Amino acid sequence: MKTLTREKALELHRQMWTDMQKDLGNTPNIVQRINYKRDWCITHFPNEQIENSCFLCEYAKSSALDNYCKGCPIRWPYENDWTTTYCTKDEYYYKAPISEILALPERKIEE
Repeated sequence: MKTLTREKALELHRQMWTDMQKDLGNTPNIVQRINYKRDWCITHFPNEQIENSCFLCEYAKSSALDNYCKGCPIRWPYENDWTTTYCTKDEYYYKAPISEILALPERKIEE
């Protein structure tokens, strides 16, 4: 996918998760989330490859050297537990109510 701006990545992230919440409710399971994200990206960007079907990851891969999660424009809970090979946000990302995910604060640009 063409390089995303931070603002566009955040906009698309919120749009996709808001659509998911409308279509699947506030607490879809892991499989529903994965399939929805994949299908949403294919529907809206049929000729693009989007990292992890996530616009935040797509943005971060161009801004983080060794760990996409460290370049994510959203401040996720439990960030201090991240390593260079595993993002503990995945547990939160796939289980938290969508309303909580949509309410997460943006990371300050200088972080």
